[in-house]
Amino acid sequence: MGTRAEREWMELVAALMAEPLVEMPVNRLAEALARTFETAGVTYSEVAPGEPARHVWLDGGLGEHFGELAEWSAYRAHLEHPLLRFHLATGLWVPRQTLAVPTEFDDRWIADGGRDLAESCSAPNQLSLPLRATPRFARSFVLGRPEPWSPAEEALVERLWRLLTGLERQVTALATVSAGKGLGTSEIPLTPREQAVLGLLAQGLTAGTIARRLAISPRTVQKHLERCYVKLGVTDRLSAVLRAQALHLV
Repeated sequence: MGTRAEREWMELVAALMAEPLVEMPVNRLAEALARTFETAGVTYSEVAPGEPARHVWLDGGLGEHFGELAEWSAYRAHLEHPLLRFHLATGLWVPRQTLAVPTEFDDRWIADGGRDLAESCSAPNQLSLPLRATPRFARSFVLGRPEPWSPAEEALVERLWRLLTGLERQVTALATVSAGKGLGTSEIPLTPREQAVLGLLAQGLTAGTIARRLAISPRTVQKHLERCYVKLGVTDRLSAVLRAQALHLV
């Protein structure tokens, strides 16, 4: 299972990282997670203190009680769901399934009928894939299905989690630099040589390779990059490439 699934995921994430994106492609990722783990449903959640949780659902067979589950998730999950309570209490924002959460985090879920509702939706076993967590914000995928995740599946989840957190970091970085200065393409006066250096950098070439390709010295390449950083309002190569791509400069 792992080899084929991992290959498919590597191809998917590589394609997504090359686009580039300023928002997480939630639906495409949810569909891929549902296929890989044969889930009844997948939800993508964003939780901020004092605000209703934002959810995007992929219904793969949650049944007639799906509406109730969605409403419960929006208004009660941040108080009662065992996975979120576990992550918040321990600070461990790593993949975890409900079966592996200590019973002390189950009480509200059980008492308020949340687990019975999940059972009626063919999703009593749930697994979280947290992508980002700060004191004021949490973002994650949650998968649900009748069967628990096996040790082999948990190992695959761990590897996919690393891929998805990497994608999420790139999306966040691109969104940040795209919003950063609010400048249009015409307001960033890159010289033809600076644009050529950025274009080759975006292809994954090193400074040495770029220097040979353009018949200049590596030091001159670095000088061009430094001027690009100033003009684009960034401080590193990845941010420079992402901002240049967002502005269609390369």
